[in-house]
Amino acid sequence: MSDPWQQFKALPWRSLVPTGLLVALLAALFDTGLYYIGGAVASVREALTILLQPPLVLLVRLGLSIGLGMVAVIALEVWFNPAPIYSGTLWALFLCVLMASAFLSFFGGALGLRPLFFPLTDVFLIGTAVGIFWQGRRYWRY
Repeated sequence: MSDPWQQFKALPWRSLVPTGLLVALLAALFDTGLYYIGGAVASVREALTILLQPPLVLLVRLGLSIGLGMVAVIALEVWFNPAPIYSGTLWALFLCVLMASAFLSFFGGALGLRPLFFPLTDVFLIGTAVGIFWQGRRYWRY
């Protein structure tokens, strides 16, 4: 039998951690940029008001979170070329994105970050997981 702890330690963490940090930072910068642009430009503020209304906000946040998960896999493949990617690597990538997002969410107030579309909620978790495994579906069978 294989040791799960040994498999966990053998994952390409040198590629996964920077990818998770990069993706979470991109999401935080996107949110904060839209927040400050919306405060300065009236037409952007009106568009954000429409997008952040209760029936539509769920679909917008889910779609953007799926896109963020897909960007995480693309960034892992292109810039942080790890060893072969397996389904366990995708789960570890999800963990890294989650931990980096939690870190930025926790310290976001001190850093001046404003979450509009990527708050750390269940919609974010589901959307990011769907996006990671949708983009990385060719790695599922290994």
